[in-house]
Amino acid sequence: MVRPKSTLLLLGLVPLVLLTVACGGSDEKQLLSKFFNASRMRDNTTLGNIATVQFSPTEDGIVQSFDITKISPEQKRTLQLKELKAAEEAAQKDDEDLNKQKKEYQDANIAAIERVLAAERQGTKLKGKDLEIQQAWTKWREDVAEHAKKLTEARSAMTRERGLAELSAFDARNPIDVTAFDGELITRDLLLKARVKKGEAAAADEDLHVKMERVELKNGPGGKAVSGRWVITHVSLAADGKTPTM
Repeated sequence: MVRPKSTLLLLGLVPLVLLTVACGGSDEKQLLSKFFNASRMRDNTTLGNIATVQFSPTEDGIVQSFDITKISPEQKRTLQLKELKAAEEAAQKDDEDLNKQKKEYQDANIAAIERVLAAERQGTKLKGKDLEIQQAWTKWREDVAEHAKKLTEARSAMTRERGLAELSAFDARNPIDVTAFDGELITRDLLLKARVKKGEAAAADEDLHVKMERVELKNGPGGKAVSGRWVITHVSLAADGKTPTM
């Protein structure tokens, strides 16, 4: 149902429909109300500050009202920001070192490598010294590809861990490098009873599953600690098979 944030043009003014929240007042309800209103208005600036997902008014509908029916106990896991940063830096160094060695081998054997590449294009079988060069050059290419894959995976893991931490802990007045901290990722799952209107159809009740996450950072420079804010990271129909038991 919910799609990752993308760059969308802010559409023109739309009729204002105030979102009503049953038994409102809690931090969770205020955040959800802000999220659904921003999704309805396609206000990507607001969404970018409070969520990693959106609730499309054209495909998912417009939430006119909602009530939180269940909130799970908080789940916590240790963040691996420092470890993943170290792994990314190690993979980067290994990749650079290997490419440097490959370049040295290439420069020392450039004429033979050019003959090997020409033979490969023509489907010609090699023998003797050129066959040895072909086997060695094939190994160099395989090793470079494998190291590039490891670097990509290390960067992806770092990006996933860092992205939510940066959003949750963001403070324009006091910017920080989250990879300099230890900490925890805290998760809550919520069930909502929502009144949703889709297109020209009459509004109908839907059960929604929402996931909120935030970080608690510690052991930063000078012993600094940062308590992050809640970020909405998932919204879907509760019956999609991904909703945890609460």
